[in-house]
Amino acid sequence: MTEIFYEKKDSNYLDNLKINIKNLYEKYPINIKKNPKPNKVDLINSFFYKFYRNSFVPLKIRIKLAQFFRQTSLDVNWLREFNKYWTMVLKGRPIQTIHDLFFIKNIYRLKFQYNVLPDTTDPYVHLGAWQRPEIIYQLLDLLCKSDMYHKCNILKLLKEKKKNFKSFLEFGCAIAPITTTFYEFFKKPKDIKIFISDIQTIAFHYACFMYRKCSNVIPILLTPDNNFLLNIDEKVDAIFCISVFEHLNKPLDMIKIFKNTLNNKGLLFFDYIKTSGDGLDTKHGMREREEVLDYINDNFKLVYGKISKEKSMGLTIIRKL
Repeated sequence: MTEIFYEKKDSNYLDNLKINIKNLYEKYPINIKKNPKPNKVDLINSFFYKFYRNSFVPLKIRIKLAQFFRQTSLDVNWLREFNKYWTMVLKGRPIQTIHDLFFIKNIYRLKFQYNVLPDTTDPYVHLGAWQRPEIIYQLLDLLCKSDMYHKCNILKLLKEKKKNFKSFLEFGCAIAPITTTFYEFFKKPKDIKIFISDIQTIAFHYACFMYRKCSNVIPILLTPDNNFLLNIDEKVDAIFCISVFEHLNKPLDMIKIFKNTLNNKGLLFFDYIKTSGDGLDTKHGMREREEVLDYINDNFKLVYGKISKEKSMGLTIIRKL
């Protein structure tokens, strides 16, 4: 008799959302902007973000305070912005506090740990692996990550190595953390041009939602019919490819496209894990790793970090010859 007090469903609106990703992208197209203006981003419209971008205060202090304000729920603007997406677009139940968000993230983490990408050359299977319901963990995990120092350090290195940059591409960006850090902590010229690019996932859809009013940020969807290779008509001053190479179907083809996409003396920021192709890493990312690094040695100059075939590489910066 106790079962009359419980409701059994295949999905719910909190810890078991099941989103049809194709329908999501059709209902809310990523390339349609809502009254776009330069640098118009709802996320950064609060007193806190004015402080975070105050260059008179040392960046380390701004980062520490930003982390403190968020962890203590003094600054919840970022959670409010996510709640708009969670409730209005994904139709989830509102997430009331940061503690609820972390709890829900960890529930999805338990499901996500069993995901694997089959050893196949079929890009549609690759896409299907990243569209499983439990992959919503990627969105929640990146939202909760507290790695502001790392992202700010990457952008500081960009400003040091390429002082007059006017454009960059964040490739394989998920929720576009580097672009978001740029808007949160650095002053932006109105003529800056930013491209964000990824496959059709919930995380990338949220990135496009955040910049739905911003004319400077241009989404580029990577499609399976092109093996997820980048297709862009413009050249950029810098490309960020962080935690991506080990997930690619065609990493050797991709590094060649990156070279052609960069302006003269343009910079590529990347890392490359030495993997066995487990989980959601691809076997192609493992098999072509040495060829990719050989191509880099022949066509780029190392300006930061270390190229290594023997072990995983951390942040590395190379300049187009």
